[in-house]
Amino acid sequence: MSFALAAICLPLFATVFLALAGSPLLGARINLGLSTAVFALTLGVVSHPGHGLVAADPLGAIFGVLTGFVSLTIGVSNIGFVRCEQAGFSHRQWRVYHALCQMVLGSTLLGLYADNIGLLWAATEGATLACIFGVGLPRTATALEAAWKYFILGGVGIALALFGTMLVYLAAQPALGPGLPALSLIALSAHAGRLDGSLLTLAFVFLLFGYGTKAALVPLHGWLPDAYAEGPAPLTTALSGLTLNVALIAILRFRHLLQANRLEGGAAMPPGPFLLVLGLASILLTAFSLSRRRDSRRFFGFSSIEHSGLAVFAFGVGGATAIFGGLLHMVIHTLIKSALFQALIRAASFRGGAGAGQFGFSHLRGMMAANKYLAWVLGACVFALTGLPPSGLFVSEFIIISQTIQREPLAALPLGLGLALCALAVIRTIGPMVIGPPPKPVTPTKAGVTAHLASLHLILAFGVAFAMPWFLVRALSAIAVALR
Repeated sequence: MSFALAAICLPLFATVFLALAGSPLLGARINLGLSTAVFALTLGVVSHPGHGLVAADPLGAIFGVLTGFVSLTIGVSNIGFVRCEQAGFSHRQWRVYHALCQMVLGSTLLGLYADNIGLLWAATEGATLACIFGVGLPRTATALEAAWKYFILGGVGIALALFGTMLVYLAAQPALGPGLPALSLIALSAHAGRLDGSLLTLAFVFLLFGYGTKAALVPLHGWLPDAYAEGPAPLTTALSGLTLNVALIAILRFRHLLQANRLEGGAAMPPGPFLLVLGLASILLTAFSLSRRRDSRRFFGFSSIEHSGLAVFAFGVGGATAIFGGLLHMVIHTLIKSALFQALIRAASFRGGAGAGQFGFSHLRGMMAANKYLAWVLGACVFALTGLPPSGLFVSEFIIISQTIQREPLAALPLGLGLALCALAVIRTIGPMVIGPPPKPVTPTKAGVTAHLASLHLILAFGVAFAMPWFLVRALSAIAVALR
């Protein structure tokens, strides 16, 4: 069995045993152990990518390691979450919750490692179903409403993606004939110029809106803020840092097929305009929506819409440099956003609980009075999302904006305006949350290991952006050239 297949099967098979785990804390510890093992396996995938239906290319291997690392740190902070919220769920609900966490992890890795567009669709569907059940787990009216909204919009999106997948299979018939080769991403890429360009264009429209729903692109973004606000907080972290990446990478892969077909003389339309419009619409919607949010998880859910939109916008700009900037942006955003949500979980636990309804800005303000270290970490995480220096996102956004000015100058002004408005809205939240007066007198508390993990994420994000490790730059550059 290859490392890639083992990394997928271990969490998926473990869902059965986690569903039978006796106590909430035991389930959390098993979750952590599994996440540690999966992270080790994702490191092995880098040198042994596997073959056949599950064969990780360099893009999948990089984001697989990132997924394993984030799941590991979530597993550590999850223990503190369970201790804080142990009375909030029944033992049966906790067992379901722990099983769903591993199902999300296994499905995400399957989406990253699969060399088959059918398996990619199945992985996305599995992650969607797990997240829907997770969001509705608290059984409150608002949680069930959020779960149903996710189910309806996610169901529409996944149906569109399935239809687009079938159209790609039909478009591959002239070149690859019937059977598994017509579903292989490697084979489709190698024979892109011989695919039916008209069918491929139609397929891309369905795939863009299908996987765009999972990436929370406008106009099918409405599920994300509610899911972030109502679901268990560690599951929200997985949504923000892991599952969005699978959808964005799927869009990039299918965009490459369309572009390659067009450049080799096929009848496919250029994919850039589709991606530019949806990406820019997502950024501008976020810019005019952030100022009205009062719940921090809902607020940062809209922030995820912005950053997904910016990555898709970079893919629409096209060219190796812009795609490199988009992929770098995804890596850094994943590290920062997962750090932020883990810091928020710890901050909410200082104020009595980390369940839904405990993450309002008014409830979290004045964190400096509770713990200065956590307050500074939380403030640094929030500031890092603005994209202003020295945030790691400054580097990726600079690359994307500079490429936009060169290749799509008419889109540069609305892009800059949208990013500036989003940054201003985010900055406004830092002061009250960090140094504002607390809602009631508080007793200083230890920051805990979660704050140190959030700091580690920030350090890694800063290092990736400004130190530019040669192995990561070389890998992302090669990927960007191949997919340009």
